[in-house]
Amino acid sequence: MSEDFDDIRFRDLHFFERLATLGSITAAAKDLRLPKATASRWLVQLEDRVGVPLVKRTTRTIALTPAGKEFLTRARDILAAAKSTRQAVQSDTPQGLLRVSVPVPMGRMLAGPVIARFRRRLPEVRLEIKLQNERIDLIHDGFDLAIRGGALTDSDLMTRRLSAAAMWLYASSCFRDERLENIPLITSPGDELLLRRANMLVRGQAAVIVDDRTAVADAMIWGAGAGLLPSFLGEQPRADGLLVRLHDDPIVALPVHAIFHASQRDDLRLIILIEEIENQLKVLL
Repeated sequence: MSEDFDDIRFRDLHFFERLATLGSITAAAKDLRLPKATASRWLVQLEDRVGVPLVKRTTRTIALTPAGKEFLTRARDILAAAKSTRQAVQSDTPQGLLRVSVPVPMGRMLAGPVIARFRRRLPEVRLEIKLQNERIDLIHDGFDLAIRGGALTDSDLMTRRLSAAAMWLYASSCFRDERLENIPLITSPGDELLLRRANMLVRGQAAVIVDDRTAVADAMIWGAGAGLLPSFLGEQPRADGLLVRLHDDPIVALPVHAIFHASQRDDLRLIILIEEIENQLKVLL
């Protein structure tokens, strides 16, 4: 390995992180407000200092070599540690921006009490909470934490199981005495598979698919059919006589996880926020 490896600077690490994330020298140069020629030169210099190729170049994009993937992981860890260190020494009180992604229905139930309690504990931290059902890439999309229900994909991120959401099969009250296979099915993506695995006799295809479970609950309350809901969405309408349960037991219990960067596992802001979310989930679920 090159003796110049010790000359690698934070600028090099930041540049390579943006290059790998954005996928091209042109995009990285634009993001960093550099001439493309300068960005190309920085990459050549960095590979020279490391002593091995980090990327494979094509006419428009780049692909990381195995060494490049390893270098990227290490670079992100160093950059995150540097950011945390800077924040820690700048003030005795945790500060800075914390970006969080939460599924829409869960976020609507969690956000109010969690925000209030977190603000009382860490008033100098700025929270940005994004309610979204689609999966996000924490690194590429710039999030510190994601709360997700269901099975997780393999990744290098840290995960912590917070709770499990019991999913019940409910129906609009007007279908109270109807056979299940005759009730229109209102689903979120993946629900039909869950029902088949539970050997539930439902229609061959869902009548409606919507990616927000709150909208599924609303449709059922208005008389649209049957569907899977967590208890925190289904039990109050059931108590009000708007929904009925079609099965005596939950269909499935979906795990709820906190997902975050390994380099932030000691970040006090993240620790406190996850703690408040977990406490509120215990109330809801």
